[in-house]
Amino acid sequence: MTIKRQLLNISQKSIDVRSGSGALEELPRIVSGAVGMPKRALLVSTDDANAAYGDAVRRALIDAGFSTEECVFPRETDPATLSSATEVLAGCARAALTADDLMLALGDAKLCSSALLAAQLWCGGVPCTLIPTTLDAMVTLPTEMHPLATPEAPDMVSLRPMPTMVVCDFDLIADMPLESRLEGRALMLGAALAEGKRVWEQLAESAPLIAADEPVAFSEVFGPVQQARRNVVKAANPSARHALSYGRATARALARCLGPEAPGWALLSEGMRFEARLAVEAAGLDADIVFDQDDLFEDLGIEEYGFSLDAEDFVRALKEEHARRSNRFLLPLPKSVGTIRLTAVPDDVLMRHARAYVASRAELVA
Repeated sequence: MTIKRQLLNISQKSIDVRSGSGALEELPRIVSGAVGMPKRALLVSTDDANAAYGDAVRRALIDAGFSTEECVFPRETDPATLSSATEVLAGCARAALTADDLMLALGDAKLCSSALLAAQLWCGGVPCTLIPTTLDAMVTLPTEMHPLATPEAPDMVSLRPMPTMVVCDFDLIADMPLESRLEGRALMLGAALAEGKRVWEQLAESAPLIAADEPVAFSEVFGPVQQARRNVVKAANPSARHALSYGRATARALARCLGPEAPGWALLSEGMRFEARLAVEAAGLDADIVFDQDDLFEDLGIEEYGFSLDAEDFVRALKEEHARRSNRFLLPLPKSVGTIRLTAVPDDVLMRHARAYVASRAELVA
C-alpha cells in the first residue's frame, strides 16, 4: 500500500502525517526529512513498544544518519504525568539534544503526550516525530495530546500538540489491544459527526471493514478524519472548537462512578450515546441521527455497555467533573451532522434523561 502524506496546517505550522501499511519499513526515508541534517536523536518509548518495534526504529534512525540515546519507561510506570515528562527532559540532557536534533516517541497516546510536552519545552522546541502504537493515539495525536496528571489532579495538564511528523502504520492495528481499537473507532465516529455528511457517510460505508481491521478501510477514512479534527481545532467559532469533547464529560463522570474496571472505549461511546439523546431535547437534534449513531457504533463493533448506577449520583458526578474544567455547565452537543456546539442543559432535562439512560443500562445487566 502506498504511504499517504497529509499536511495539517495549524497555527502557522504544518504537521506531516504519514499513514498506510508498511510505514515502518519506509521509516529511514521518512524520518530523515524530519530535520535539516540528521545528527542526534532521542528515542522515547515504553517497555512494550520497545520490545515489539524498537529494533526496527533504531535501525531506521541509524540508517538515516542519527546517533541515538534512549529513554524507556518500565511497564509499571504511568507515562502520562508531569514527572514522566521531566524524565524525558532528563533524557534530552543526556543526549545533548539541540533545537536542530530529533525526538522520536514510540508508544501509546500517554507516552507520546509526555514526549510532546518535553519536546516543546526543550530548547524552545525540538522537532518531534511520533509513531503511535495504538489506534486511539493514531487518531488523536496529530491534533490533541492526552492530558498529563499532577499528584494533585489527574488529566489536567495539556496544550495543543505540535509534532513535526506522525507516522501511522496500519499493519500495527491487528496487534493492538482490542480496547485501543474500539476507542479509536469511537473517536473516528466523533470526528465524522463534527465534520459533516460526506465524512459521516464515508465512515458508515467503511464501518464493517474497519471493524474487521482492514488496513485499506482505515486508509480511506483516516485522512478525512484527520482533516475533520483539524477543522475543529482551527474553527473560528469558539463554541465549535469544543466539538472534539463530545461525549467526554459524560465519560469522565461514568469513570468516576464505575471505577477503573470500566474500559475507556465503553466510557467514551456511552458518553456519546447519552449526550446524543440529551441533544434531541436540548439542542434540537433529529432523533434519526441518534439511531444512525447507534447503528454506526454497532457496525464498528462497539456494543452497549451495561451497568447499575443511581441517576442522582451520575448527574452529580457529571456536574462536578465538568466544573473542574469550566465555570459554566455547557456541554458540546450535536445539533446536526456537521454541527456540534456548546449547549446549556436545564437541570430538569438533564435529570429526566439521566434517569432514562441509567435505567436502560441497568436492563443490560439484569
